[in-house]
Amino acid sequence: MSRRSSGAGESDALLSAGEVIASSSRNYSTNDSTTPTEGDIRRDGKLPDEDKEKPVDHNRSNDPERSRSLAEEIGDEGISLYEKKCMLINREIDLMGMGRYQWSIWALCGFGYMIDLMWAQAFGLVLSPIQQELGFGADQTGKLSTAFSIGLTAGAFVWGVLVDLIGRKVSFNLTVFIACIFGTCIGAPSTYNAILVLTAFTGFGVGGNIPIDTTITLEATPQSKRYLLPLLSIFQPIGVVICSVLAYGFIPNWSCSPNFSEGDRALPACSAVATGEQCCSREDNMGWRYLLFTLGGITILVFVLRSVIFTFQESPKFLIYRGKDAEAIEVLHTMAQYNGSKCDLVLEDLVSLEHEFDSDRSRGPMLGGGVKQLKSTWTEKLKLEGDRFKLLFSSFQMTRLTLLVWLTYICDYWGFTVAGEFHAYLAR
Repeated sequence: MSRRSSGAGESDALLSAGEVIASSSRNYSTNDSTTPTEGDIRRDGKLPDEDKEKPVDHNRSNDPERSRSLAEEIGDEGISLYEKKCMLINREIDLMGMGRYQWSIWALCGFGYMIDLMWAQAFGLVLSPIQQELGFGADQTGKLSTAFSIGLTAGAFVWGVLVDLIGRKVSFNLTVFIACIFGTCIGAPSTYNAILVLTAFTGFGVGGNIPIDTTITLEATPQSKRYLLPLLSIFQPIGVVICSVLAYGFIPNWSCSPNFSEGDRALPACSAVATGEQCCSREDNMGWRYLLFTLGGITILVFVLRSVIFTFQESPKFLIYRGKDAEAIEVLHTMAQYNGSKCDLVLEDLVSLEHEFDSDRSRGPMLGGGVKQLKSTWTEKLKLEGDRFKLLFSSFQMTRLTLLVWLTYICDYWGFTVAGEFHAYLAR
């Protein structure tokens, strides 16, 4: 098979990732016949060990018949070994259904969406009281939203890469941890530059939420329930409402009076008047700080829910991607136990796929190659990473889809930024 046809096949498989493998049984093998052979029948006409349960032999990795059975069941459409293993994982998750583990993941990822828009809304609401207290000019007001957007952009890019390097589990918790620490601290300083730096770091943490939470939800949800992925967006307006209600309670009641909404009558900043004159001091303008402290507390609560209350399991697909097949199987069994069901997929099922794949293709390191991938050199690992990113542009259809998704996210957040950051400032 040529490299070009192999790449096209992988991209086609990615585009049709929702396809379910037909199977009428949870047993992946077809070589365990229940019909007794002539040699199995004793002279008294009875079967040996009749009425006794036959133990299952899990040492099946070298069984060529089982290997062929799995390969034929999955089909061979030029897709990679990694994708074949992922298809087995998808089927096992489909058989589990939308259990308690999946609903917990969906809700916790929804909270990530919630704090994303909650913080974006906050900076538009606190801009005016900050300006009144610190006394910077109108030409400096855009720096707050710019700092947050720079953090968001850097966070989305960095975490989008790190999630495939350090794993979903660490990224899942670390993004919210960064956001809650720096977000809570924004209300502490009394200089605009310090606020801008803390805002950028808050954006860096928040910026990783949506790409990471989307990936985690997609990989943990049965294919028949994938409509729940776009439904995560319902948490975003919830975050906006929470922030707006809190701001309505804090800012008007704990701001300088006359405040920023009263035009020329508003108290000037203390840095703009002589000592002893009436001005907008920190003690009289704590409303915006109370708001950010409260939002920081909500973000801390989300972090505790993600990292302490709920035990998140690493994504089986990431573990397969890193060649850790045994850990992936262990995670699937843990998920099934949490749901009160069972998982029949075993390590030998994945190993048998490797044997079948090796018999037809190169024996070099490949994504999903299990132990062989773990033993690959750094050069070979970098090549595997590069081949994975090439899939985004492996065909006209994939290139078009990639660019359209990027454009959709650009326009989406463009609208959120205009609405959240500047409408509140212009409407004062």
